[in-house]
Amino acid sequence: MKYLNYETSDLEAYQGLLTAREINNQPDLWLKTYSRVIEEKENIVDFLAKALRNKNINIVLTGAGTSAFIGEALRGVFQREFGVPTRAVATTDIITHPDDYFVKSASTLMVSFARSGDSPESVASINFAKKYCDNFYEINITCNSKGNLATKENEENSYVFILPDEANDKALAMTGSYTSMLLAGILIADIKNIEKKSSLVHKIRYLGKHILEKYHQKLWELAQMKIERAVFLGSGPLFGTAQESHLKVQELTCGKVICKFDSFLGFRHGPVAVVDNATVVFYLLSNDLYVRQYEIDLIKSVKEFSDRTKFVCIGDGYHSKELGIDLAIKFLDETLTLPEEYLSVLYVLPAQIFGFYKSLKLDLAPDFPSKNGMITRVVEGVKIYSKNM
Repeated sequence: MKYLNYETSDLEAYQGLLTAREINNQPDLWLKTYSRVIEEKENIVDFLAKALRNKNINIVLTGAGTSAFIGEALRGVFQREFGVPTRAVATTDIITHPDDYFVKSASTLMVSFARSGDSPESVASINFAKKYCDNFYEINITCNSKGNLATKENEENSYVFILPDEANDKALAMTGSYTSMLLAGILIADIKNIEKKSSLVHKIRYLGKHILEKYHQKLWELAQMKIERAVFLGSGPLFGTAQESHLKVQELTCGKVICKFDSFLGFRHGPVAVVDNATVVFYLLSNDLYVRQYEIDLIKSVKEFSDRTKFVCIGDGYHSKELGIDLAIKFLDETLTLPEEYLSVLYVLPAQIFGFYKSLKLDLAPDFPSKNGMITRVVEGVKIYSKNM
């Protein structure tokens, strides 16, 4: 069987089969994720009704690393749908400064995302929240039915949502686990209308396959070039996708490609200085026409200062030649009518594919790219300390 540009036997030799398979299987995994949310609709609706009956409540979306970026992508849609203040706060921030994120007199609904559910920060953050909040509710969205977060299923004021088994990636880099947990969050944010989302999920499945089939060769060609830096820019929900994209390429290349992320407008304020002739800039284009005005202005501005930088634009409704785009990843205008948050699921795929190919180009093993073991699938060695209130 062939995955991306390689036969199974070649990928086994290069130690890249797990990553290639997990990247490749994502569109079908999204349908399975949708079915799993449908199955649990009534229980999710009941739990949210119990938590949100508290008028003075706020929502905290949390996770570590890749899982934290899910919260960044979902913050806007959760706040709009539930009408309560919503923040994305990494577990790695919560455990060092818990009193900065909780108000004892206010109710808190914490939504935790975790592939394994076994990182030390995941459970510690929940324990701190319980200590600092008089009224606390938790939803744990995880890919591992045997992880620490999954075992909290029977606790009071706790709800556990477990993704299909295929979402529990075996490779180091989170791919299917990231996009499936992100999609689950989007669907849960509008759980009462879940049946109406079928056409949207089928559309992103189709568009995900479109990226994998039509653009994998062009991304392979890009990975063969001398690229030492990669920058990912996104606005709104795509800001979280830019964060995840930068980490994915940096992980898969074991830091040999240094990556940055920013918003389009934020990039002007200093970070644009990183762009040089060995840089590729990925533009994750919004389909909101108001937002896009700012994004197009930035694209034109950056092009004026660098004639050898490579530019990749993901999205529809623009003219590649006018903007000086080297690789335009388009969808026949199919993305223009999607709710913006659904783009965040799709637009991470090019970074995954590019990172995979660049890893191989650098003679690394995509499944386990960290030769010295500094990066591991589940973070180890974090000691949790007690804190007096």
